[in-house]
Amino acid sequence: MMTLTVEYYFTHSQDKLGMYASDPEDNSQEHGHEFAELVIVEEGHGLHVINGRPLYIQQGDVFYVQPGDVHYYDELGTLKLINVLINPAVAFGYLQQMEGLLQQLSAQRAACYGWLAPETRSYCRELVEKIFSPALRAADNTPLRESLFFQLVTTILTAESEAEYSSTRYKLHKLLTWLQEHCFEEHNWQQLAEQFHLTTRTAFRHIKEATGLTPDNYLNVCGWSPRGSNYAKRR
Repeated sequence: MMTLTVEYYFTHSQDKLGMYASDPEDNSQEHGHEFAELVIVEEGHGLHVINGRPLYIQQGDVFYVQPGDVHYYDELGTLKLINVLINPAVAFGYLQQMEGLLQQLSAQRAACYGWLAPETRSYCRELVEKIFSPALRAADNTPLRESLFFQLVTTILTAESEAEYSSTRYKLHKLLTWLQEHCFEEHNWQQLAEQFHLTTRTAFRHIKEATGLTPDNYLNVCGWSPRGSNYAKRR
C-alpha cells in the first residue's frame, strides 16, 4: 500500500501545515498518510472509501483523515477537493488541544462529516488562501497563520448549527448522512422524506443530482464492501 509522506507533500518537513488542492484521480489508489488532512469538498460528488467503508461525499462536505486511516476515492464524477495537511511530528506554536476539535470531523463515521453552505464554503476557501499565502509563510507570521487555521476549524464546526434549516441542500445533507448510517434497514421513502421536511419527489430528485444514483442504488452502494465481491460485480 502506498503511504503519502511529509517529505513529498510539505514544502519543509518542519512545517506544521500544508495545502494540496486535488482532483481525486490523483488519489484513486488506496493509500495512507504520515500526516493528517482536513478535506473540504469544493465541487462535485463521489465515493470516499475509508478503512474499507464506502461513503458518498458531495459539495460542501468536510472531514478529517488521520494517520492510520487508509482510503481512496472512487466513482469520481466531478469531485474537486481542498486538502489542508497537518504534520503530527511538529507541534503548533500557539494552539492547544486541536486534535480534539478535529476529531469531531472524523472521516471514519458519516455522522461526523461537516457540511458547508455555499457562502460558508467560499469564506473557508478564502481562509485557506490566506493561511498559505506567501506573506504568511515567514516564521514570524506563525501566530497569525495559526489563528487563521483556528478560525477555519471553528467556522467548520459551527457551520451546521448556523445553516438555514429551510435550505433544501442542508436537508439533503442530513438525509444522505442518515441513510449512510442506516443503509441496511428497510425504508418507507414517503415517511423518510417527511421526517426531513421534504417531499418524496424533491428527495428523490436531489439524491439523484447529488450522487448520480437512484435512492435504492445509493443505499446499495453504501452497504457494499468496496473492491469486494458485491462491489466488483455491480460495477
